[in-house]
Amino acid sequence: MFIEKEQILNLRMIVLASFVLIIFNAMATAQSSDLNSSNGSVKEAEENFLNQIAAGENYSDAVKKYYEKILEADSTNYDALTNLGVIYQQKNDLEKSHGYFEKAVKYHPTRARAYHNLGILNSIIGNLDEVVVNLNKAAELDSKSPNSVRQLGIIYLQNEKPNEAIESFNRALRRDNKDTESYLGKSLAYWLLKDFENVLSVISEMQSLGLRFNRMELLLADVYFKKKDYENAMKYAKLDEEENSSRAEGHYLLGVLYEINGDKEKAEFEFEEANSIKQQNPQVSLELGINIFFNAGIK
Repeated sequence: MFIEKEQILNLRMIVLASFVLIIFNAMATAQSSDLNSSNGSVKEAEENFLNQIAAGENYSDAVKKYYEKILEADSTNYDALTNLGVIYQQKNDLEKSHGYFEKAVKYHPTRARAYHNLGILNSIIGNLDEVVVNLNKAAELDSKSPNSVRQLGIIYLQNEKPNEAIESFNRALRRDNKDTESYLGKSLAYWLLKDFENVLSVISEMQSLGLRFNRMELLLADVYFKKKDYENAMKYAKLDEEENSSRAEGHYLLGVLYEINGDKEKAEFEFEEANSIKQQNPQVSLELGINIFFNAGIK
């Protein structure tokens, strides 16, 4: 028996809607003490959501309307305020996103995530003072987690404040001494300060704990290059290229190293590879920057 394309789409919508309902029902059950007076409105919101999906409405818009319906019944609902903040942030409507996150903090002053989200949004807006206040408050409320302190360190890095970043990453590591991202951030802060011995020291400490981050070999290659230890720089640059041959900055660094060694043919090959990648994506940089490491993720 063959299934028509329209039937397949309908089946997918049913599965999607069922999955979302499971999530929403779990949320409503978890918050039953807060929503006892508005269960009818929650049910109505769920029915509206399913009708919107069945009518082919954009999934994100249907979810947005769901949470807006929840707020009609409970204007202080934490999940609705938080998720609407996220939705509007994704839509790049930062003013509305900021408003929802501020309400989440106002009505739920003991929820660490509310302050964390507000801190992240203030970072996007460029209000560093509010970032510090909100992420520190989130860290105070969630005193065992390194997340908000680490995020503050990352934002300090992005704003070229490496000393403040190191302090934040050390705070995070006191909460979790195997927090890979904090070690990464700390090594990058020392790298920005051109304190290359401390970069090597932090990475050595990571390795002793069995930790590593993506493109670690690239950072090591650059550090040894700047220390004029070209042998080690070449070793780590080659290791990085083996895993990241589609990335331009590794090829470029390797080309520079071959050029220093007088191997012009290999240098030209690496430069051509780097330029070819850059032509395919003009936004690619040939130089190292902190986002290379954070965008790559953590192993």
